[in-house]
Formats: sequence, C-alpha cells, structure tokens
Amino acid sequence: MNEISLKQATDTLTRADRVFVCTHVEPDGDALGSLLSLGSLLRKMGKQVTLACQDPVPENLRFLPGSGDIRRPDGVDADAFDLACSIDASDLGRIGSAARVFSACPRRLAIDHHASNTRFGLENYVDSTVASSGNLVCRLFGETGVRMDENDALLLYAALSTDTGNFSFGQMDEEFFLQMAGLMHAGLDISPAARQLHLIKSPYHIKLLGRAIASLRFFSGGRLAGMRLTHADFEKTGAKPEHAEGIVNRALNIYGVEMCYLASEEEDGVKFNLRAVPPHDVSRIAVEFGGGGHLLASGFTSRKPLNDAVRALRARMEAELGRE
Repeated sequence: MNEISLKQATDTLTRADRVFVCTHVEPDGDALGSLLSLGSLLRKMGKQVTLACQDPVPENLRFLPGSGDIRRPDGVDADAFDLACSIDASDLGRIGSAARVFSACPRRLAIDHHASNTRFGLENYVDSTVASSGNLVCRLFGETGVRMDENDALLLYAALSTDTGNFSFGQMDEEFFLQMAGLMHAGLDISPAARQLHLIKSPYHIKLLGRAIASLRFFSGGRLAGMRLTHADFEKTGAKPEHAEGIVNRALNIYGVEMCYLASEEEDGVKFNLRAVPPHDVSRIAVEFGGGGHLLASGFTSRKPLNDAVRALRARMEAELGRE
C-alpha cells in the first residue's frame, strides 16, 4: 500500500522494460483512453507493452487509435513482465481476469483517480482530486518529457471528456484546462471527436433509452429519480449492456433531481449506476453495497432480485437525502 508521487511513478515506469497495462472491466472512455495513451507513452519510451482488458472495447469506442491491440488477459503469459500497471481501477476485483497477470508480477503499480481506491498495488499513484485517470497520464507525459502526438491527444480527450460529461461536471480546475490546451496544441481535432464520443448514438441505445424513460419514477419529493432496465428490455431491443452507457445521466438532468440511479439486469446480477449533484456523495453509498467510484458518479452490482435490489438502494438514497 505504498503511496508514491508523480516523480516516483515516472521512475518506476522508466526502470521497467516489459510492461503489462490493464484497466477495469466494462471499460468506458476514461479507462480506454487512459490505457491506450499510457501504452503509447511507454512505447515511445522504448518499452515492450501489452495492453489488456477483460471485456471487449464497446462499439462506440472502437474508433480510438490502437483499440484493436487490446488483448484479453486469459492468454497472456503472467511471467513475461517486470512491471504490471493498472489504470483507472479502484481495486483488484475491478480489473477482472487481468488480476491473474497483475498479481503475478514482481512490481505492481496502480494509477487511479477514484476516491474509493484500495491501494492494491505495491506502489500506488492515486490522486482523487483530478477529474479522470487521463489527467494523470497527461502529467506522466509532462514529467517524462515525451511529446504527445494527435493520436495521444484524441485518446486523452476521450478520457478527460468522458469522466466530466464532456465538461459538464466533475473536478475541473486550472490544471485540467491547461492539459486540454496541451491536447489542442498536440493536434486534437475536437469537433469530430466530440461528436463521435458524445453525440452519435447507436439505435440500440435509443431503444433502451425509451424503455428506461418509460420506467422513470420520482421519490423524495422529486429529489431522487430512478430508472430500470430488465432482461426483457435488452432481449426485445437486441441491445447489450454497453448500450446503456450514459442513460443514467438523463435522470440527473431533470429539474429538481439531486440523486438518481439506473438499475440494469445483467447476467451476473443487477448493475447500478448512481449519479448526484453537489454537495451529495454517492461513492460512499456504492461502497456500502460493495462497489465504488467517484463522489458524483459511482456504481455497484447486486446479486439480489431486481425488485429487492432496487428497494434496498432506494431506501438508502432516500435516507441520505433526508439526512441532509
């Protein structure tokens, strides 16, 4: 559980020759943008790099440069590396099957920005004051002096913009926008990137959105909103869980709503996405249910039946709102 600085993290990466880099299951734009940009940085430093993720790249993120190079961890030789590095994962369980390779490595570095991070690496560069893990990769580019190119800029824009709702929430400060200026200087073509990442939606997403909106209910005098997606919703629309990405935010953007949730029935249980506006904190609620995440955006998976799982979460969120 050794906490290290940016310089120490840079030194750890510099000393390595063969690096295994992984990110969390069901990857989003921050996970993949950070993973791919960190991989690019390491290759420019002359390292042999293997990028891995348990789950496939979602369809809407396959345009990211290098996404086709990400491997499933199952076939990776656990003894082939002198450093394993996780990025954007709050605990060992979040990297799924990549934990086998990560845990077998003699040197293990965790880079992350989640407040709920458990410091599961032998070295941990964790800063929960930044908006995304991509911000930490930007720092690593600066610390190493490696020049980023336009592909790196696109990858890091995917990371920074995903975890801030394209600059509409999160921990954005002067450093954040100076880093964005650096991405523009490196050649980021922001308009098509923003359209691809945040505006264009799959027909399956739109179909799921309609079903989620139909399930929308309000509680606590309109301060809490909840939606749900059942197995039947996925079957009838032909959608996959990845097509539900971002739907929860629709509830948070309703006048008067301070907290919201989306409950989705998936193969391994009921997945909950939680959102809030300041000064609320949904990360501590998620931790209580076995999950984690950010102050304003967190999640967990419940093994209870859908109705029981929703009832338990709703009671906890209503209690939180009633206490404040």
